[in-house]
Amino acid sequence: MKRILSSFVITALLTFTLMAMAAAQAAPLQLKINTISATDSPWHKAMLKFSENVKAKSKGGIEVLVYTDGQLGDISHTLTSMQMGTIDMGYFGLGSAVYLKPYSAVSIIYVPYLFKNKQEATRILNEPVFQDIFDKAAKESGVRIFSAYGARSPRAIQTTKGPIQKPEDLKGMKLRIPGMEIFLATFRALDVKPTSLPMTEIYMALQQGVVEGQDNGFDLAMPLKFHEAAKYWCATDHVYEVTGWFISEKLWTKLNPDEKKIFLEAAREAGQIATDLVEQLDKNSIETLKKSGCTYTVPDKEAFKKAWADVYKPFEGKVWPEGMVQKVQNMQK
Repeated sequence: MKRILSSFVITALLTFTLMAMAAAQAAPLQLKINTISATDSPWHKAMLKFSENVKAKSKGGIEVLVYTDGQLGDISHTLTSMQMGTIDMGYFGLGSAVYLKPYSAVSIIYVPYLFKNKQEATRILNEPVFQDIFDKAAKESGVRIFSAYGARSPRAIQTTKGPIQKPEDLKGMKLRIPGMEIFLATFRALDVKPTSLPMTEIYMALQQGVVEGQDNGFDLAMPLKFHEAAKYWCATDHVYEVTGWFISEKLWTKLNPDEKKIFLEAAREAGQIATDLVEQLDKNSIETLKKSGCTYTVPDKEAFKKAWADVYKPFEGKVWPEGMVQKVQNMQK
């Protein structure tokens, strides 16, 4: 009887183990992707499309869980969590990579008028000249930019005084500028007084006169209703940025070639969703500004280009490779 019971227990344990192994093999790989952008925003809809594509292309083998509104933390926290492996992926502006020191060269994308338009920015950022930078930085930082698709609104200058027609019109103004050195150098060249503030504090600062303007595109400025406090929009279009698809390097190295191909294809297709939605947002925003009593101005861009022509030079060979600005400009059609 003891032998029969022992045999029964062993058989039951073996069966249970095999069933557990089969269930583990059948369970999909679940990944988390985070963004600071709002629910129903272009970034959110792109992420949903990415998740849908990955699940379909992997035949249910990989599920990507989407988190918006910074539910899993802000950009800096998300990047750190990807290094640690507690968050798998992120989707936000490519330039956010400079929070990680190995990605400092990526700040070149903020050189004024580096790219001619959104299309050229997207194309070149996925060329070897940038992919080599991404690959090296991924190995050093633990976070990889595996794709750059989802064109953003071009950066512009929004002020409480205006209209702004030429660089001289900004002289002496207090503008909220991102704290990166390339941004500071750009606006100091116009004799602007840069002030660094979190995005969440810009509206009140504009309203109370703490700052007299800010630098952003429609995709960030309009949802936060800055046009209620700053009535002059100057479409300098001085920077074209693309949204980056970020992933933990540890996770990326574990993916097989077919899975990596799935991610690359899904990112490109989903990024187009963001591009199309932002394009529509840009068109709608101009009408919204006018209906809100704001002044929308296309300034003398050649004058701005001339004023900013040498801004990049102190960074050459120090922050990014020598001659890279000229190389990128020469690549454009």
